[in-house]
Amino acid sequence: MKAQCIIGLASLICVLSACGARSHIVATNPALSLAPTCADAVPVFADNQHVPYDYYEVALITAEGNSVYVGNGDLLKSIRNQAARVGANGIVVDALGATHATVKVVGAALGSNDAERKGRAIAIWMPSDTARVREACGGKSQ
Repeated sequence: MKAQCIIGLASLICVLSACGARSHIVATNPALSLAPTCADAVPVFADNQHVPYDYYEVALITAEGNSVYVGNGDLLKSIRNQAARVGANGIVVDALGATHATVKVVGAALGSNDAERKGRAIAIWMPSDTARVREACGGKSQ
């Protein structure tokens, strides 16, 4: 009985660790040093033509996770959190999606890492948008 509980707990930990989105940041403008913001102050723009202000690129952020457990919203949340951490006040989505082969989704459901959902965005800093950021964060940072 005790061994079954330990195996069950280990399985639960493995499943929970597979559920989250993993993200990676590559600074594109290392000379730009910004204070962290909060995820609430990081709007998502579909492309650079929808950005309302002039901006600087801060970082390229990628996120991925098992598509059985991670949706596009989870990826965007992870990307927004990472963008806030580096001081960005917006992201421009470059790519967002998942592999669509049914076989891969079934494989992921059975425990393999074949079906990945991936997202990529450019974290940006808009100097003219600092008042909105201050209001959105209410004095809190990530």
